[in-house]
Amino acid sequence: MDKVLKIPVFPLPVVVFPDEEIRLHIFEQRYKQLIQDCSDTGLVFAILPIVDDRIQEYGTLVRLKEIVKTYEDGRFDIRLEAIGQVKNVALHNRWSGKLYGAIDAQAIDDISIGDQELLDKIKQQFGVLCEINQAQPYHSILWEQFRSYKLGHYVGFTLKEEYQFSTLKTENERLQKLLNQLELMIAQSTTRKEWLKNMNMNGEFRNFGKESIKGIS
Repeated sequence: MDKVLKIPVFPLPVVVFPDEEIRLHIFEQRYKQLIQDCSDTGLVFAILPIVDDRIQEYGTLVRLKEIVKTYEDGRFDIRLEAIGQVKNVALHNRWSGKLYGAIDAQAIDDISIGDQELLDKIKQQFGVLCEINQAQPYHSILWEQFRSYKLGHYVGFTLKEEYQFSTLKTENERLQKLLNQLELMIAQSTTRKEWLKNMNMNGEFRNFGKESIKGIS
């Protein structure tokens, strides 16, 4: 059995993917205490997603990267860096006399490599989706160093779907899930684009070229 470590926990209605940076505003007393402890001692902790009002089994190990701002009342604006994935073996409401809780955590290792053909399809389809919607992600996608998690927030997953995506065991499983979702989003976006086009029509004369009329000579 993998080694189990007790670490602080911060449940949130969000999925944090490996290598992701997350920015939070901290206002609850117990989590202000947690962040102060992280700042003082280098403590790391787990973020466990809350989905459908339930704390989930799998989460992300994070470390404090920076306290961006400290308010007079003790609130913080912070930057966190995701450094791994963990499984929640047991949940504890309090830890070592602190206000915040903890979990017994097992580390999850994922060193699988994705199929290049799948990756090429995803790159192409993501480009199509962005073109249809005239949108680009806030962070540039570095395809040369790509892992499936990089697109986890950018393909229209719900929170529950993001969590399910994060629990897939191999890179190829995640790549296939991304490709399926991209194809769905492209179909939906194309339909929406046509709907908007029809909504905005204002009595124009419509010109159908010969290539649009099939079966008639």
